[in-house]
Amino acid sequence: MRDITEMAVFVTIIRSGSLSAAARELGLATSVVSDRLARLERRMGTRLLVRTTRRHALTAAGQFYYQEACAIVEATARMEAHTRAIATTPAGELRITAPIPFGRWWLTPFVAQFAHRHPDIRISLTLEDRIADIVGEGFDIAIRAAPALDTMLTGRRIMETRRVIVASPDYLARRGVPAGPDDLGQHDCLAHGPTPHLHTRWRLGRGAEARTERVPARMASTDSEMPVHWALAGLGLAQKSLWEVESYMARGLLRTVLEQWEPDPISFFAIHPVSTAHSRKIGLFIDELMQHPPPMKAGR
Repeated sequence: MRDITEMAVFVTIIRSGSLSAAARELGLATSVVSDRLARLERRMGTRLLVRTTRRHALTAAGQFYYQEACAIVEATARMEAHTRAIATTPAGELRITAPIPFGRWWLTPFVAQFAHRHPDIRISLTLEDRIADIVGEGFDIAIRAAPALDTMLTGRRIMETRRVIVASPDYLARRGVPAGPDDLGQHDCLAHGPTPHLHTRWRLGRGAEARTERVPARMASTDSEMPVHWALAGLGLAQKSLWEVESYMARGLLRTVLEQWEPDPISFFAIHPVSTAHSRKIGLFIDELMQHPPPMKAGR
């Protein structure tokens, strides 16, 4: 399929009245405008314009071509203007996916404020703990937790948080406080993951001292909030991000254990398949989220 450059030049020639006037309007040399007209006529296999030293007139073929070309050039201009507006104006649907606890804790209140500030943006927020196929499922933004951003993805780190192991005072009074990773096999651990396996892997310690322990789980769920509820009920130990348990710790309902084996912090990223340079609504959402303080300190 050919571009419409020569067609647009032809329309400008007719509307401006001469090749030289068209050249001034287009910011081109008159010889360039003349060459593009000649190429168009060669491609059409007929003269479109009869030129003399003083004036030009459309041939019958030129008259037909001009009428059809005007509609095409104007439609193309409208299409491009509308496309640029979509890319630069914060409007339209914004589809977001995020883990359930993060979404409830930070994202949901932020989205409410964002919607008030930007009424032309319609928001679809999906909260689930599974990892969605961002492109295949048509999401604009996905919030994901990871030690680092996947080099295959585009995104920004929006926060970093400590991870801790917690249990209720009642559980620790009954079962004792674990002194090290080797004691975990003698305790009830609470797990979550894509499938509810009754075992889990916990990263313990930092740097050269770090180790990954495969620990048996007494209870497991696909819902990442369940281990917190179970820990509050005195059912065992849970490894969670600090912001998930901070309020319960402040009230004495949960206590940290194995503090000397606290793992590396985990980061949350806002990732997106489309560059923020090409989608104003995506860039705006992430920029404002970065400026939105989390409800609690979260060990940042």
